[in-house]
Amino acid sequence: MQNYSENKTLCQLKNTWLHISFEDDISAELGNVIPYPHHHYMRNNKLVYCWLIDGFFDTLKGVQYLNDIIARFKITFETSQYLKHTVDTESTLCPLKLRQFQGLKSRAVQKIIQNSRYDGSRDFIFYCLKLHAELIIKEKGIFSYDELLEFALINFIDKAKDRSTLKAKCRNIHNYYLERNFEPDGSKYIKKDKDLVMATRQEHAKKITKNTSEKYKKKILNLITGIFKDEYRKKDGSWNVTKIANDSGTTRPTVMKYLPKETLF
Repeated sequence: MQNYSENKTLCQLKNTWLHISFEDDISAELGNVIPYPHHHYMRNNKLVYCWLIDGFFDTLKGVQYLNDIIARFKITFETSQYLKHTVDTESTLCPLKLRQFQGLKSRAVQKIIQNSRYDGSRDFIFYCLKLHAELIIKEKGIFSYDELLEFALINFIDKAKDRSTLKAKCRNIHNYYLERNFEPDGSKYIKKDKDLVMATRQEHAKKITKNTSEKYKKKILNLITGIFKDEYRKKDGSWNVTKIANDSGTTRPTVMKYLPKETLF
């Protein structure tokens, strides 16, 4: 997948590093479901695998291709998380083709069928978001559009135009469950008094959301006040919001929300 908007010869020299972290041990899947990585390292007690992929993915279509692979990873390995992708013009390693990740497709479809209704769609990003919505429903009975969007922005590449696509998918999923009174797929849908159901679930959700917000706030404040706080400052003294978001497992908007206002300049 290459960006031909630039000089073709230059683009043919560009490949892409994809960094994905895992909490669980997936070593048995390497060389089977997914190709062996070119590199790995530890980050926040999680193993990060790096694959060098053939091509340049900085166009909208390219980002969508990468997000599709990321979604397959996330569906297949629930604890996986996309960290970053970077352009490489110097490595002498032999890059992988996207088709070499094809094993993830069948495994992801199996997971979808086990946990949700599947219509044969190839939109793995949509199903990744939908499965996450189901998990939240099972945990607290309801979820908000903002909550699902936060998950999407943490786990997928959200460049300009593709961000609007992620927002649309989150909105559609939220509306789907809203119409069903937040009954998960697979359960027997019994029409109930919507106002009563929503009132009960929203009250429960408020408590969960408050606890979640406090957890995020604590993580962020611990990073910027701990012994390694200087690592989160840029050379000009301002906060490195992206690094704080990555290391706290949140998003840039969440970090900006909880950074003490007196420390911003």
